[in-house]
Amino acid sequence: MKKIILYSIVSVFALASCQKNMTNLNIDTKNPSTAPSYALFSNAQKNLVDYITTPNVNSNIFTLIAQYWTEATYTDESNYNLGNRNIPQNFWNNLYVGALNNFQQAKLLIPNDVTDPAVAKNELEMADIMQVYTYYYLVNTFGNIPYSQANNINKYPFPAYDDAKTVYYDLLNRLDTCINGLNPSAGSFGSADLLYGGDVNSWIKFANSLKLKMAMLIADSDPTTAQKKVNEAINGGVFQSNADNAVFRYTGITPNANPVWVNLIQSNRKDYVITKTLLNPMVALNDPRRSAYYTNQYSGSDIGGTVGVTNTWNNYSNPYFSPITGTIVDPAAPSILLDYAEISFLQAEAVERNFIAGSAETFYNNGVTASIEEWGGSATDAATYLAQPSVAYATAPGGLGAGAIGSTGTNTSTTHWKQAIGLQQYIAYYMRGFDAWTSIRRLYYPAMAVPGSPKSPFPWRYTYPANEATANGPNYQAAKTAMGGDDVTIKLWWMQ
Repeated sequence: MKKIILYSIVSVFALASCQKNMTNLNIDTKNPSTAPSYALFSNAQKNLVDYITTPNVNSNIFTLIAQYWTEATYTDESNYNLGNRNIPQNFWNNLYVGALNNFQQAKLLIPNDVTDPAVAKNELEMADIMQVYTYYYLVNTFGNIPYSQANNINKYPFPAYDDAKTVYYDLLNRLDTCINGLNPSAGSFGSADLLYGGDVNSWIKFANSLKLKMAMLIADSDPTTAQKKVNEAINGGVFQSNADNAVFRYTGITPNANPVWVNLIQSNRKDYVITKTLLNPMVALNDPRRSAYYTNQYSGSDIGGTVGVTNTWNNYSNPYFSPITGTIVDPAAPSILLDYAEISFLQAEAVERNFIAGSAETFYNNGVTASIEEWGGSATDAATYLAQPSVAYATAPGGLGAGAIGSTGTNTSTTHWKQAIGLQQYIAYYMRGFDAWTSIRRLYYPAMAVPGSPKSPFPWRYTYPANEATANGPNYQAAKTAMGGDDVTIKLWWMQ
């Protein structure tokens, strides 16, 4: 069985007794100069999940931007200050180096490491799917990005930026190639695959579900292509239950503990509280996920923090704010890359857009139920929740947001289905800040509160890393010009 860590057990004394070649003393047996492809693939998977899961304010503030949490004391990031800690640069570097480069190196080594051509083909497709997933984050965070010349420093030390729309359509094409190239009759990475244990059929479902998700992102900008890709994905087989979810399961033991635990518990930090933006609608709807999302143990009641102002934990003159529950900070808490609830909500939307046949209400109910069960609730809990007129698809009202979105304008075409699906999808996306941010940018719902001291309006994108302007100046300037500037208020190409 393949192992995640490569062990080298070498007896120095045995070598010394067998040979007198002193050059062997220069070989570092504990730090090999090369690694097998499967080890690089495993490492890249873990790196990627760590980066998109961590609440570390130096690299990932999507949970704050999506207003699930707000800061208790130091409020810069809750007020959309991206530059103080150079967050865009850290996020950029993590994904390009820690994830994409490792996947790329694995792909380069697979043809030599794997003797069975069919197995090698499956592994190459899986590595490419993970690259598509990673680029999805980058291109929808920054816009135009290095792509065709990326991760090839020997040939392109100063990579050019590719047009974001061109990148996105190429990612969709790559995903099609990967889906068609996967062979369920052959093996793959085995236990070195930390998502599905090498199960090829699961990877086909994951790739088709990712395709559906990516297609729905362009539903407003290119409905014809979106509809075509959505139907292809569904016909190819998307998630059908929570058993299909793409879940990274942490062991709970350092260095394989969930980074939320690392940053909040191991570091003994009390920096975050649940916001009113999330808490108020959950209380109003009597949401059964409340006890899994946050706790009221200190105040005896549900009290959300105000975004962008000091929300002190130990101010005895006022009630405590509701902090994050132990479920979230468990060192073995799993991290979700893609789940059945999301795919259900997207299909409900696809019905409303006349992309597919079916019942939007059924897909909506499936999404709500899947999320509640995923967070430890029961089917009965979900049925009771959905029976409320304020939650039932046909009667769920809009207007449960927390105020203006804080942007240069709002989408006046917001309809009932956008509000109903948008709110429940937002609640279900908890702890997946990037996906919630993307959904908000796409549906313009639910509304985000204006922070106490905003550094900028609601950010539609990240600014480029500061070092790109100096280390890769001409290409940065070209990208900046093509984007119409380098500002958080610039909408990406798919936003309407």
